[in-house]
Amino acid sequence: MHIQLLLAILAIATFGAASAQEGQACLSSCGNVAITFPFGSGEGCYHSPDFLVTCNQSSGEPFFRESNIVISNMSTSKSEMEVMAPVARDCYNSSGRVRRNRISLTLSDFRISAKNKFVAIGCDTQAYFSARRGINGSSYDTGCISRCGRDSLITNGSCSGIGCCEVAVPQEMRYFTIRLSSYNNHTDITELNPCSYGFFVEEGKFNFSTTNLRDFESIRKMPMLLDWAIGNSTCDIAREDADSFLCKGNSECDPDYSGPGYRCRCQEGYEGNPYVANNCTNINECERGTHDCEDECVDTQGSYECSCQKGYSGDGRKQGTGCTPDQSKLIKIVVGTSAGAILLLISA
Repeated sequence: MHIQLLLAILAIATFGAASAQEGQACLSSCGNVAITFPFGSGEGCYHSPDFLVTCNQSSGEPFFRESNIVISNMSTSKSEMEVMAPVARDCYNSSGRVRRNRISLTLSDFRISAKNKFVAIGCDTQAYFSARRGINGSSYDTGCISRCGRDSLITNGSCSGIGCCEVAVPQEMRYFTIRLSSYNNHTDITELNPCSYGFFVEEGKFNFSTTNLRDFESIRKMPMLLDWAIGNSTCDIAREDADSFLCKGNSECDPDYSGPGYRCRCQEGYEGNPYVANNCTNINECERGTHDCEDECVDTQGSYECSCQKGYSGDGRKQGTGCTPDQSKLIKIVVGTSAGAILLLISA
């Protein structure tokens, strides 16, 4: 039995940013997942069709575009989205293969994050995936082999090739197809391990257990992390179209991002959603106690200043020159200290 899941995300003209950001009927959440721009549910609520979130109101589940892939979390600050991706499987009984599925995924403005890993589970398993970087990028095949028998030393937490194996995920992967096969149709080990499994999973979200060889059949989906950016144009090119460019006001292009498209971030000293116009607002470090002032803190737009009390001078910072007494103030302190010492001596 072959089941192919194909999600084709095509580059489509961008909706007006203003209408998407100002939509009054836009959902702010679906179930336990917050929906923030550039994502949105409903016409005019998202930046482009690539960022559509379809919300099942009865189940409280948000879906990636109009697919059956459930969104479990999303972040505008990290430009990441976690989805529950299906698990490929290849199962046998004493008569031979009973079911098999192949999983495929094609993306446009999204990429399978390198923070994932490809994992295969099984005692008679060949697992590999065909992948491609970019829409017309280079293609390649890679994978791993997992073998074991009844007397094998299978270790919990180990994916070294005995019962479980894993492969790193390359950068900028936008397409994959997972394929599974067997050497001996799981002959003589069907009671121990009737199926082979293959899936992408976010680093730290899966820890192999020997019980997975038998019990993983009930697991249909695993958390997989996707990276995203806006469009395919760099910041320098994208900002030429001022109407559709999203990094505005106190939001700026992220200089640390070098992939396709562009990402926004709030300027230093500001916080908020950098993809929404005028949403990056000033952080009051003085009220939050996150400043470095030795004495007095004065909030400014995007930063803060330190000041010293009357009679003291310096930059007022703990990691700077701090606040030191002026000469006149120092003389008063010395005189006062000496007078106090003399009075103590007289008293003695």
